[in-house]
Amino acid sequence: MTSIAKDKSNIIFFDGVCNLCNFSVKYVVRNDPEGIFCFSSLQSDFTENFLSQNNINSEFETIIFFSEGRFLKESDAVISILFKIGGFNRLISRIITLLPEKFRDILYKFISRNRYRFFGKQQDCMIPEEQIKKRFL
Repeated sequence: MTSIAKDKSNIIFFDGVCNLCNFSVKYVVRNDPEGIFCFSSLQSDFTENFLSQNNINSEFETIIFFSEGRFLKESDAVISILFKIGGFNRLISRIITLLPEKFRDILYKFISRNRYRFFGKQQDCMIPEEQIKKRFL
């Protein structure tokens, strides 16, 4: 399965029990009619193996985006995902880019550390709908 993922170039690794993260994945799916993104929860065996093979720390406090052979985290991952979605999201990504990276990441980390308190969490990882199931690794 790793070779399949390496051929794909837009994998979003997300916290599968986080309500904010699940909402974000659903948002990407709705705004990605061409299906360029794949998804894998940070809790999955695939993610653990894929990230460890690439010497990436799979801390559960950040989104990780694998695109074009690079791993992006925190605000850089969000910006890149929004840009790739296109449309109005591309404009939002450009606006966020105007903020200093240090400020963006401080804000990202604050939200990340408090996401369960602000948005709650599920007992189990989300189960994708049948039509998008093939996009989950």
